[in-house]
Amino acid sequence: MGSLTVRKNFKFDKELVDKVSTLLHERNLNFTQFLSHYFQAVIKEPTLIDTVEKKSKQRSGNFIGILDGKIGDMDYKEMKKSYNENLS
Repeated sequence: MGSLTVRKNFKFDKELVDKVSTLLHERNLNFTQFLSHYFQAVIKEPTLIDTVEKKSKQRSGNFIGILDGKIGDMDYKEMKKSYNENLS
């Protein structure tokens, strides 16, 4: 199997890498194996990207984080419009 260099400026956040490396070390994996597994999973299940993106944006540790995904996914303009429709 050949190797591919994605880009020379492919960068990650250091804190994020440290946290992930601890988790990967517990499972006896390295970053190359992890990314390979992730890419294989995405090929088999493309909706996985949406799930991962949603989970990564979910807040945690705060009271409001508990409510993520429970209340709804409506932006401010839609909420204002539906509120005004309910008034009339």
